[in-house]
Amino acid sequence: MPDKQTGVVVLGHGSRLKKANTLIPSIISGLKQSLGLSKIYPAYLQLVKPDLCQSLEKLVKAGCRRIIIVPFFLFVGNHVRRDIPEIIEREKKKYPDVRFIYTQNLGEDSRIADIVADKIRNAWVKESDDEDDK
Repeated sequence: MPDKQTGVVVLGHGSRLKKANTLIPSIISGLKQSLGLSKIYPAYLQLVKPDLCQSLEKLVKAGCRRIIIVPFFLFVGNHVRRDIPEIIEREKKKYPDVRFIYTQNLGEDSRIADIVADKIRNAWVKESDDEDDK
């Protein structure tokens, strides 16, 4: 699957809260191990660097000719539907020899329901355990 000409950007919103910006690098660390990828970088839409253009430039300079952009967003809002595609279109003009692949956002994945179900089950078990301790 991975090859030397493929790079990945995991794109988050960005936050003023530093702790909120640690999730994407943590996800990337796991992806590097599970997928065997080395050219996978974070990017943020607002408030935090690197931004999408900076990460794309870094991948192009590293020799990537195919770049997969994963929007780490739950909902299809203005950023996912309009802002990010506009940035990608501008970058395509800068790098006509590069193929940009824009994936669906996280909320489009049916496994999200499984994650929510796990959270509910865990809360249920925790509450039952707390009741047993009384």
